[in-house]
Amino acid sequence: DPPLGRGPRARFLRSPSRARGAGGGPMSVSDLHRLIHQATPRIEDVRAPDRRDIIRREHGHMTLREVIDAADALEFSAQAFREQMDALLDGGDGPEESDEKKYTAVHGLHRATRGLQLLSPGFEEPAPPAVASDLDEAAEGEAPAEQLAEAAAAKGRGAECIKQKDYAGAEAEYTAAIKATPRAHPELHTLFSNRCAARLHRDATAALADARRCIALKPDWPKGHFREGSCLRELDFLREATKAFRAGKALEPENKDWEKEVEKTEQRRCLKSPMLVRQVLFMLLPEFLSAWAHGNDPSGVLQVQLNGDMKDLGVPKWRLVREGKTQSKAQLRYAFLSRKDYLTNLAANLQNPPADHVAVVDIDGKPLKIVDIASFVPEDDSGHATLH
Repeated sequence: DPPLGRGPRARFLRSPSRARGAGGGPMSVSDLHRLIHQATPRIEDVRAPDRRDIIRREHGHMTLREVIDAADALEFSAQAFREQMDALLDGGDGPEESDEKKYTAVHGLHRATRGLQLLSPGFEEPAPPAVASDLDEAAEGEAPAEQLAEAAAAKGRGAECIKQKDYAGAEAEYTAAIKATPRAHPELHTLFSNRCAARLHRDATAALADARRCIALKPDWPKGHFREGSCLRELDFLREATKAFRAGKALEPENKDWEKEVEKTEQRRCLKSPMLVRQVLFMLLPEFLSAWAHGNDPSGVLQVQLNGDMKDLGVPKWRLVREGKTQSKAQLRYAFLSRKDYLTNLAANLQNPPADHVAVVDIDGKPLKIVDIASFVPEDDSGHATLH
Protein backbone atom coordinates (compact mmCIF):
# COMPACT_ATOMS: atom_id res chain seq x y z
CA ASP A 1 0.00 0.00 0.00
CA PRO A 2 2.48 2.70 -1.14
CA PRO A 3 1.75 6.42 -0.74
CA LEU A 4 -0.40 7.85 -3.51
CA GLY A 5 2.05 10.29 -5.08
CA ARG A 6 2.37 11.00 -8.80
CA GLY A 7 -0.04 8.21 -9.63
CA PRO A 8 -3.54 8.42 -11.13
CA ARG A 9 -6.20 10.74 -9.89
CA ALA A 10 -9.53 9.23 -9.02
CA ARG A 11 -12.53 9.41 -11.37
CA PHE A 12 -15.72 8.00 -9.93
CA LEU A 13 -18.99 7.02 -11.57
CA ARG A 14 -21.62 6.78 -8.88
CA SER A 15 -24.88 4.91 -8.93
CA PRO A 16 -27.68 6.64 -7.02
CA SER A 17 -28.39 6.31 -3.33
CA ARG A 18 -31.61 7.06 -1.52
CA ALA A 19 -29.88 8.02 1.73
CA ARG A 20 -27.90 10.99 2.94
CA GLY A 21 -25.23 11.93 5.50
CA ALA A 22 -21.57 13.01 6.10
CA GLY A 23 -19.72 16.18 6.72
CA GLY A 24 -17.90 18.01 9.46
CA GLY A 25 -16.29 21.21 10.58
CA PRO A 26 -12.85 22.44 9.56
CA MET A 27 -9.73 21.74 11.60
CA SER A 28 -6.68 23.98 11.58
CA VAL A 29 -4.02 24.28 8.93
CA SER A 30 -1.43 23.65 11.64
CA ASP A 31 -2.93 20.15 12.03
CA LEU A 32 -2.21 19.56 8.35
CA HIS A 33 1.37 20.77 8.73
CA ARG A 34 1.93 18.25 11.50
CA LEU A 35 0.33 15.48 9.47
CA ILE A 36 2.48 16.30 6.44
CA HIS A 37 5.57 16.28 8.64
CA GLN A 38 4.63 12.86 9.99
CA ALA A 39 4.12 11.54 6.46
CA THR A 40 7.39 12.93 5.08
CA PRO A 41 10.10 10.25 4.79
CA ARG A 42 13.18 11.30 6.74
CA ILE A 43 16.12 9.80 8.58
CA GLU A 44 17.21 10.92 12.03
CA ASP A 45 20.36 9.99 13.90
CA VAL A 46 19.70 9.41 17.62
CA ARG A 47 22.39 8.73 20.21
CA ALA A 48 22.00 5.34 21.91
CA PRO A 49 21.25 5.16 25.66
CA ASP A 50 24.86 4.08 26.39
CA ARG A 51 25.97 7.19 24.40
CA ARG A 52 28.48 5.14 22.42
CA ASP A 53 26.59 4.45 19.23
CA ILE A 54 24.35 6.40 16.90
CA ILE A 55 21.03 4.79 16.00
CA ARG A 56 19.67 5.69 12.58
CA ARG A 57 15.88 5.75 12.53
CA GLU A 58 13.58 6.17 9.57
CA HIS A 59 10.33 8.10 9.93
CA GLY A 60 7.43 8.94 7.67
CA HIS A 61 6.45 6.61 4.83
CA MET A 62 2.79 6.78 5.88
CA THR A 63 0.41 4.85 3.68
CA LEU A 64 -2.77 6.30 2.25
CA ARG A 65 -4.84 4.35 4.78
CA GLU A 66 -2.76 5.69 7.67
CA VAL A 67 -3.17 9.26 6.43
CA ILE A 68 -6.96 8.89 6.14
CA ASP A 69 -7.20 7.41 9.63
CA ALA A 70 -4.98 10.18 10.99
CA ALA A 71 -7.12 12.84 9.28
CA ASP A 72 -10.23 11.32 10.83
CA ALA A 73 -8.55 11.31 14.26
CA LEU A 74 -7.92 15.04 13.76
CA GLU A 75 -11.67 15.43 13.04
CA PHE A 76 -11.32 16.23 9.35
CA SER A 77 -14.25 15.33 7.15
CA ALA A 78 -13.55 14.67 3.47
CA GLN A 79 -14.66 18.15 2.47
CA ALA A 80 -12.88 19.90 5.35
CA PHE A 81 -9.65 18.12 4.39
CA ARG A 82 -10.04 19.17 0.77
CA GLU A 83 -10.86 22.80 1.57
CA GLN A 84 -8.11 23.23 4.16
CA MET A 85 -5.50 21.63 1.87
CA ASP A 86 -6.66 23.96 -0.92
CA ALA A 87 -6.10 26.90 1.42
CA LEU A 88 -2.72 25.56 2.49
CA LEU A 89 -1.36 24.89 -1.00
CA ASP A 90 -3.13 27.53 -3.10
CA GLY A 91 -2.99 30.31 -0.57
CA GLY A 92 0.56 29.73 0.61
CA ASP A 93 -0.59 29.41 4.22
CA GLY A 94 2.33 28.23 6.30
CA PRO A 95 6.01 27.59 5.58
CA GLU A 96 7.28 26.71 2.13
CA GLU A 97 7.60 23.00 1.44
CA SER A 98 10.30 21.26 -0.52
CA ASP A 99 9.36 19.36 -3.67
CA GLU A 100 10.02 16.14 -1.78
CA LYS A 101 7.46 16.98 0.88
CA LYS A 102 4.85 17.73 -1.76
CA TYR A 103 4.75 14.05 -2.70
CA THR A 104 3.70 12.60 0.62
CA ALA A 105 0.60 10.46 0.93
CA VAL A 106 -1.16 13.53 2.38
CA HIS A 107 -0.68 15.38 -0.91
CA GLY A 108 -1.65 12.27 -2.85
CA LEU A 109 -4.92 12.09 -0.93
CA HIS A 110 -5.54 15.75 -1.68
CA ARG A 111 -4.92 15.27 -5.41
CA ALA A 112 -7.29 12.31 -5.44
CA THR A 113 -10.09 14.24 -3.70
CA ARG A 114 -9.47 17.34 -5.79
CA GLY A 115 -9.44 15.34 -9.02
CA LEU A 116 -12.72 13.60 -8.20
CA GLN A 117 -15.24 13.81 -11.06
CA LEU A 118 -18.84 12.65 -10.67
CA LEU A 119 -21.20 11.92 -13.53
CA SER A 120 -24.49 12.71 -11.81
CA PRO A 121 -25.14 16.48 -11.44
CA GLY A 122 -26.96 15.66 -8.21
CA PHE A 123 -23.63 14.98 -6.52
CA GLU A 124 -22.37 18.51 -7.19
CA GLU A 125 -23.11 21.38 -4.83
CA PRO A 126 -25.03 24.08 -6.72
CA ALA A 127 -23.62 27.59 -7.07
CA PRO A 128 -25.63 30.42 -5.50
CA PRO A 129 -27.61 32.71 -7.81
CA ALA A 130 -26.11 35.88 -9.21
CA VAL A 131 -27.92 38.76 -7.53
CA ALA A 132 -27.73 42.48 -8.24
CA SER A 133 -25.63 44.37 -5.71
CA ASP A 134 -25.89 47.90 -7.12
CA LEU A 135 -26.47 50.95 -4.97
CA ASP A 136 -28.94 52.71 -7.29
CA GLU A 137 -31.60 52.97 -4.56
CA ALA A 138 -29.48 55.30 -2.46
CA ALA A 139 -29.60 59.02 -3.04
CA GLU A 140 -27.15 60.70 -5.39
CA GLY A 141 -24.87 63.51 -4.29
CA GLU A 142 -25.17 65.38 -1.00
CA ALA A 143 -28.30 65.28 1.14
CA PRO A 144 -29.68 68.20 3.21
CA ALA A 145 -30.05 67.85 6.96
CA GLU A 146 -33.80 67.40 6.67
CA GLN A 147 -33.35 64.44 4.35
CA LEU A 148 -30.85 62.79 6.68
CA ALA A 149 -33.24 63.34 9.59
CA GLU A 150 -35.97 61.67 7.56
CA ALA A 151 -33.66 58.71 6.93
CA ALA A 152 -32.86 58.43 10.64
CA ALA A 153 -36.56 58.49 11.53
CA ALA A 154 -37.35 55.78 8.98
CA LYS A 155 -34.52 53.67 10.36
CA GLY A 156 -35.97 54.00 13.85
CA ARG A 157 -39.44 53.00 12.67
CA GLY A 158 -37.90 50.01 10.90
CA ALA A 159 -36.29 48.87 14.15
CA GLU A 160 -39.66 49.08 15.91
CA CYS A 161 -41.26 47.00 13.14
CA ILE A 162 -38.58 44.34 13.62
CA LYS A 163 -39.39 44.18 17.33
CA GLN A 164 -43.04 43.69 16.48
CA LYS A 165 -42.10 41.06 13.82
CA ASP A 166 -43.69 43.25 11.16
CA TYR A 167 -41.07 42.37 8.56
CA ALA A 168 -42.97 43.85 5.61
CA GLY A 169 -43.25 47.14 7.44
CA ALA A 170 -39.59 47.00 8.43
CA GLU A 171 -38.56 46.44 4.82
CA ALA A 172 -40.62 49.43 3.70
CA GLU A 173 -39.13 51.71 6.37
CA TYR A 174 -35.54 50.65 5.69
CA THR A 175 -36.14 51.13 1.97
CA ALA A 176 -37.30 54.69 2.67
CA ALA A 177 -34.18 55.26 4.79
CA ILE A 178 -31.92 53.95 2.02
CA LYS A 179 -33.53 56.21 -0.60
CA ALA A 180 -32.95 59.22 1.64
CA THR A 181 -29.30 58.37 2.38
CA PRO A 182 -26.47 59.41 0.01
CA ARG A 183 -24.42 56.63 -1.56
CA ALA A 184 -21.26 57.99 0.03
CA HIS A 185 -22.74 58.11 3.54
CA PRO A 186 -20.56 56.15 6.00
CA GLU A 187 -23.56 54.39 7.59
CA LEU A 188 -25.34 53.28 4.41
CA HIS A 189 -24.06 49.71 4.86
CA THR A 190 -25.97 49.39 8.14
CA LEU A 191 -29.24 50.21 6.39
CA PHE A 192 -28.70 47.47 3.83
CA SER A 193 -27.79 45.12 6.69
CA ASN A 194 -30.99 45.97 8.55
CA ARG A 195 -33.16 45.58 5.45
CA CYS A 196 -31.43 42.27 4.78
CA ALA A 197 -32.54 41.04 8.23
CA ALA A 198 -36.12 42.07 7.47
CA ARG A 199 -36.13 40.57 3.98
CA LEU A 200 -34.67 37.28 5.16
CA HIS A 201 -38.07 36.38 6.65
CA ARG A 202 -39.82 37.03 3.33
CA ASP A 203 -37.43 36.76 0.36
CA ALA A 204 -33.98 35.26 1.01
CA THR A 205 -32.75 36.06 -2.51
CA ALA A 206 -33.55 39.76 -2.11
CA ALA A 207 -31.97 39.61 1.34
CA LEU A 208 -28.80 38.14 -0.19
CA ALA A 209 -28.58 41.10 -2.57
CA ASP A 210 -28.71 43.47 0.41
CA ALA A 211 -26.04 41.46 2.25
CA ARG A 212 -23.72 41.77 -0.72
CA ARG A 213 -24.43 45.50 -1.02
CA CYS A 214 -23.47 45.78 2.64
CA ILE A 215 -20.20 43.90 2.06
CA ALA A 216 -19.39 45.97 -1.03
CA LEU A 217 -19.74 49.15 1.05
CA LYS A 218 -17.93 47.86 4.15
CA PRO A 219 -15.96 44.64 3.44
CA ASP A 220 -14.17 44.74 6.80
CA TRP A 221 -17.43 44.81 8.80
CA PRO A 222 -18.01 41.27 10.19
CA LYS A 223 -21.78 41.62 10.41
CA GLY A 224 -22.10 41.93 6.63
CA HIS A 225 -20.54 38.48 6.23
CA PHE A 226 -22.90 37.14 8.88
CA ARG A 227 -25.84 38.47 6.87
CA GLU A 228 -24.51 36.89 3.70
CA GLY A 229 -23.93 33.52 5.40
CA SER A 230 -27.41 33.55 6.92
CA CYS A 231 -29.02 34.25 3.53
CA LEU A 232 -27.01 31.58 1.74
CA ARG A 233 -27.87 29.06 4.44
CA GLU A 234 -31.56 29.91 4.15
CA LEU A 235 -31.29 29.38 0.38
CA ASP A 236 -29.53 26.03 1.02
CA PHE A 237 -26.23 27.06 -0.59
CA LEU A 238 -24.36 25.63 2.33
CA ARG A 239 -20.83 25.54 0.95
CA GLU A 240 -20.94 29.26 0.18
CA ALA A 241 -22.61 29.95 3.53
CA THR A 242 -19.71 28.30 5.33
CA LYS A 243 -17.26 30.42 3.33
CA ALA A 244 -19.13 33.58 4.34
CA PHE A 245 -19.06 32.67 8.03
CA ARG A 246 -15.35 31.87 7.82
CA ALA A 247 -14.74 35.25 6.20
CA GLY A 248 -16.45 36.86 9.18
CA LYS A 249 -14.40 34.77 11.58
CA ALA A 250 -11.20 35.93 9.88
CA LEU A 251 -12.21 39.52 10.67
CA GLU A 252 -13.26 38.69 14.22
CA PRO A 253 -11.25 35.61 15.33
CA GLU A 254 -11.90 36.11 19.05
CA ASN A 255 -15.68 35.77 18.59
CA LYS A 256 -16.60 32.14 19.29
CA ASP A 257 -20.03 32.55 17.71
CA TRP A 258 -18.53 32.27 14.22
CA GLU A 259 -17.46 28.68 14.81
CA LYS A 260 -20.98 27.91 16.05
CA GLU A 261 -22.41 29.25 12.79
CA VAL A 262 -19.93 27.20 10.77
CA GLU A 263 -20.79 24.05 12.71
CA LYS A 264 -24.53 24.70 12.39
CA THR A 265 -24.12 25.09 8.62
CA GLU A 266 -21.89 22.03 8.26
CA GLN A 267 -24.34 19.87 10.19
CA ARG A 268 -26.97 20.69 7.58
CA ARG A 269 -24.49 20.32 4.77
CA CYS A 270 -23.50 16.84 5.94
CA LEU A 271 -27.03 15.60 5.20
CA LYS A 272 -26.66 16.32 1.48
CA SER A 273 -25.79 13.68 -1.10
CA PRO A 274 -22.64 15.48 -2.34
CA MET A 275 -21.13 15.25 1.15
CA LEU A 276 -22.28 11.66 1.59
CA VAL A 277 -20.64 10.32 -1.53
CA ARG A 278 -17.39 12.21 -0.95
CA GLN A 279 -17.11 10.98 2.63
CA VAL A 280 -17.68 7.35 1.66
CA LEU A 281 -15.12 7.59 -1.15
CA PHE A 282 -12.69 9.36 1.15
CA MET A 283 -12.82 6.67 3.83
CA LEU A 284 -12.66 3.74 1.39
CA LEU A 285 -10.27 5.25 -1.16
CA PRO A 286 -7.31 2.90 -0.42
CA GLU A 287 -9.49 -0.18 -0.83
CA PHE A 288 -11.10 1.13 -4.01
CA LEU A 289 -7.81 2.09 -5.64
CA SER A 290 -6.12 -1.16 -4.62
CA ALA A 291 -8.94 -3.21 -6.14
CA TRP A 292 -8.91 -1.09 -9.30
CA ALA A 293 -5.12 -1.39 -9.66
CA HIS A 294 -5.27 -5.18 -9.33
CA GLY A 295 -7.47 -5.21 -12.45
CA ASN A 296 -4.32 -4.25 -14.40
CA ASP A 297 -6.31 -2.41 -17.08
CA PRO A 298 -6.00 1.42 -17.09
CA SER A 299 -9.30 1.77 -18.98
CA GLY A 300 -11.15 -0.81 -16.89
CA VAL A 301 -14.01 -0.07 -14.52
CA LEU A 302 -14.33 -1.24 -10.93
CA GLN A 303 -17.98 -1.85 -10.07
CA VAL A 304 -18.64 -1.50 -6.36
CA GLN A 305 -21.67 -2.67 -4.42
CA LEU A 306 -21.89 -1.27 -0.93
CA ASN A 307 -24.77 -2.77 1.02
CA GLY A 308 -25.71 -0.73 4.05
CA ASP A 309 -27.47 2.39 5.23
CA MET A 310 -25.61 5.18 3.46
CA LYS A 311 -26.98 7.71 5.93
CA ASP A 312 -24.85 5.99 8.57
CA LEU A 313 -21.93 4.92 6.38
CA GLY A 314 -21.31 8.48 5.27
CA VAL A 315 -20.78 9.83 8.78
CA PRO A 316 -17.10 10.32 9.75
CA LYS A 317 -15.87 8.14 12.60
CA TRP A 318 -14.97 11.16 14.71
CA ARG A 319 -18.52 12.50 14.59
CA LEU A 320 -19.89 9.13 15.69
CA VAL A 321 -17.47 9.11 18.61
CA ARG A 322 -18.51 12.63 19.56
CA GLU A 323 -22.18 11.60 19.51
CA GLY A 324 -21.53 8.35 21.39
CA LYS A 325 -22.53 6.14 18.46
CA THR A 326 -20.91 3.10 16.88
CA GLN A 327 -20.05 2.78 13.21
CA SER A 328 -22.46 0.80 11.07
CA LYS A 329 -21.28 -2.31 9.30
CA ALA A 330 -21.67 -2.83 5.58
CA GLN A 331 -20.92 -5.45 2.95
CA LEU A 332 -18.56 -4.40 0.16
CA ARG A 333 -18.31 -6.26 -3.16
CA TYR A 334 -16.13 -5.62 -6.19
CA ALA A 335 -16.24 -6.64 -9.84
CA PHE A 336 -13.55 -5.41 -12.25
CA LEU A 337 -14.47 -5.34 -15.94
CA SER A 338 -12.87 -4.10 -19.11
CA ARG A 339 -14.48 -0.98 -20.50
CA LYS A 340 -16.17 -2.94 -23.28
CA ASP A 341 -17.52 -5.64 -20.95
CA TYR A 342 -18.64 -3.03 -18.45
CA LEU A 343 -20.68 -1.07 -21.00
CA THR A 344 -22.16 -4.28 -22.44
CA ASN A 345 -23.14 -5.50 -18.99
CA LEU A 346 -24.54 -2.09 -18.04
CA ALA A 347 -26.63 -1.85 -21.22
CA ALA A 348 -28.15 -5.27 -20.49
CA ASN A 349 -28.91 -4.29 -16.88
CA LEU A 350 -30.56 -1.04 -17.93
CA GLN A 351 -32.81 -2.88 -20.38
CA ASN A 352 -33.73 -5.69 -17.98
CA PRO A 353 -32.70 -4.95 -14.38
CA PRO A 354 -31.95 -8.34 -12.76
CA ALA A 355 -32.28 -7.25 -9.12
CA ASP A 356 -33.21 -4.41 -6.81
CA HIS A 357 -29.54 -3.58 -6.23
CA VAL A 358 -28.97 -2.61 -9.88
CA ALA A 359 -29.50 1.12 -10.37
CA VAL A 360 -31.40 2.38 -13.40
CA VAL A 361 -31.73 6.05 -12.36
CA ASP A 362 -29.27 8.63 -11.07
CA ILE A 363 -29.38 10.56 -7.80
CA ASP A 364 -31.83 13.05 -9.34
CA GLY A 365 -34.19 10.24 -10.35
CA LYS A 366 -33.37 10.61 -14.05
CA PRO A 367 -32.86 7.43 -16.12
CA LEU A 368 -29.25 6.39 -16.63
CA LYS A 369 -28.28 6.61 -20.30
CA ILE A 370 -25.61 4.42 -21.81
CA VAL A 371 -24.55 7.28 -24.12
CA ASP A 372 -23.80 9.59 -21.19
CA ILE A 373 -21.93 6.90 -19.30
CA ALA A 374 -19.91 5.80 -22.34
CA SER A 375 -18.76 9.38 -22.94
CA PHE A 376 -17.83 9.74 -19.27
CA VAL A 377 -15.80 6.53 -18.95
CA PRO A 378 -12.33 7.07 -20.53
CA GLU A 379 -11.41 4.89 -23.50
CA ASP A 380 -7.69 4.59 -22.65
CA ASP A 381 -5.19 5.33 -19.90
CA SER A 382 -6.48 8.77 -18.85
CA GLY A 383 -4.74 8.91 -15.48
CA HIS A 384 -8.04 8.26 -13.67
CA ALA A 385 -9.40 5.28 -11.81
CA THR A 386 -13.02 4.69 -12.85
CA LEU A 387 -15.53 3.36 -10.32
CA HIS A 388 -19.25 2.66 -10.60
